[in-house]
Amino acid sequence: MIKRMLRRVILGAYFMLLVVFLVACLTPLLKPSGWWYFGFLGLVFPYLLLLLLLFLTGWVLARSRWAWLAVIALIIGFRNIGSVFAFHPWSSFSKEKKEADDLRIMTWNVKGFATIMENPTKDDRTEHIAKMFEVIRDYQPDIIAFQEFYSIDEVKWFNNIGYLRDMGYTYYFFPGDFVKYKNNHSGTAIFSKYPMVATSRTHMPQEEGDNVESLLSADVVYNTDTIRIFTAHLQSYQFMPNDYDNFSRIRRDPEKRLDASKSIVRKMRIAFQKRAEQTDIIRSQLDTSPYPEVFCGDLNDVPNSYAYFSVKKDKGDVFLARGFGFGQTFYNFSSKFMSRIPTLRIDFIFTDPRFFIRQSTRIPIILSDHIPVVADLQLEHK
Repeated sequence: MIKRMLRRVILGAYFMLLVVFLVACLTPLLKPSGWWYFGFLGLVFPYLLLLLLLFLTGWVLARSRWAWLAVIALIIGFRNIGSVFAFHPWSSFSKEKKEADDLRIMTWNVKGFATIMENPTKDDRTEHIAKMFEVIRDYQPDIIAFQEFYSIDEVKWFNNIGYLRDMGYTYYFFPGDFVKYKNNHSGTAIFSKYPMVATSRTHMPQEEGDNVESLLSADVVYNTDTIRIFTAHLQSYQFMPNDYDNFSRIRRDPEKRLDASKSIVRKMRIAFQKRAEQTDIIRSQLDTSPYPEVFCGDLNDVPNSYAYFSVKKDKGDVFLARGFGFGQTFYNFSSKFMSRIPTLRIDFIFTDPRFFIRQSTRIPIILSDHIPVVADLQLEHK
């Protein structure tokens, strides 16, 4: 009797998992403006996948025909699985380019070059910025797409544009999205060692208090070709310290669980919906590019999402092409729980099909709450 009941419970959980997994596979197809709750399934998709693989392993070991349902579900979700996990365990990255004319591109949300220290001094901040620029010197990208970049004009300290120009990034596009104290500008930016022949800025719709930055593009002369580089920083969840406290309350305090959950869900719903609108703007710009394009940016969303699939479309994902694993790029200093989530890959480099992705890596440093991504590309003439 107990054995039969246990079997029914296991089968019930299995069927429920199959249904939820297959519904989660629809997430990239459903625009969050009307289907925002599917965004949550996109976030948990890797864990649904792991559970399904555990069930499959158990059924195979038990020589049960129920294993075929898991196999069919995995086949149906193959495209989704391929977006969240890279299958190149023996890949490596050489700091020396494999070919001299390879184009090395980096994307990095530098979080305003902020240090995690409380009440840092000017010397602390200067030292932290120096460490971040040392990473750039070490990898020598030809083009860098920054998010949450900032620079102070005509000041010896924190004139980050000046530092980068001294490092050889003669060409840059930094219109600035936010201004503080008249001369402190921040926003998305593109820096290049190759000449820029045209630039463009597209403002993203936002409300007061949003941290959305502009979509930028720069036409860069690379060897004898012109390519278009895009960068953007989409709507975040805008979690504050009290929101991270709410995560703890959900786990530990049953009496406050409901209120804490409502606050978090509301912020996530708003972010899902706003990103959908911003994503459509990016897609329209990518579709009208007359040149081979590369998109670099912080989508603030995971691979199995509407934002990821809409922006990527037919482009190559440099991490999937040459990486291994889930590829975490977000590290949250405010929450131990959030910092340990290995599936938060939200920073991407997408390449036009005319580019060959020679190598790529996530640079293993924690100097910002985002991990920089770098790739070497070769433009193929077909």
